[in-house]
Amino acid sequence: MASGIAHAEGAAPQTRNKEFADMTTLSAEDFWTFSLDFYGKPNVAKACLSFQDRRDADVNLLLLAAYLASKGHVLDDTHLSIADGMTAGWRAAVLQQLRQVRRRLPKFAEEVPEEDRKNVKEKILEAELAAEQVAHRLIFKRLDDAPMPTEGGTVKERAERNLKLYLRRLLSQAGGSATPDERDLSDLDTIVAAL
Repeated sequence: MASGIAHAEGAAPQTRNKEFADMTTLSAEDFWTFSLDFYGKPNVAKACLSFQDRRDADVNLLLLAAYLASKGHVLDDTHLSIADGMTAGWRAAVLQQLRQVRRRLPKFAEEVPEEDRKNVKEKILEAELAAEQVAHRLIFKRLDDAPMPTEGGTVKERAERNLKLYLRRLLSQAGGSATPDERDLSDLDTIVAAL
């Protein structure tokens, strides 16, 4: 996620889980509010960005794993594929492009005054945050069509399960070792501990 704080604008339609109607209502707006709060907790952003930079993870999917766990739900391959598929095009065409532009700004330190670079960076961060919120809405666009599984255990146990499922997917897509390394496990523990 882009750094900074924003208020969710416009209420997104709520997604009521059809199979588990008694469970907490899931919505893109609630997910956005959760994400802003959770991402701001100590070390969560650092762990998420570590996964993003090292494993090409989508921070929104890491946050989804934590959000669903907090609501009593677990991810399965179907839901992970839906969420990933709904955001893949947006992530590649918009989110990653904005991030790359923001990260290139320091390369112009000699040619462009610091104040100008700072102003441009702030505007890019605002655009990134708005684009992240769109990604949250995209994730929830089809969740009504696929009932969300629930599972007992603690929030932390569900979060660990959800995050490990996503990590396995990232490792298999990378084509390297399917075994998480120490940094993966440390970052995962950091995210889980914040719940």
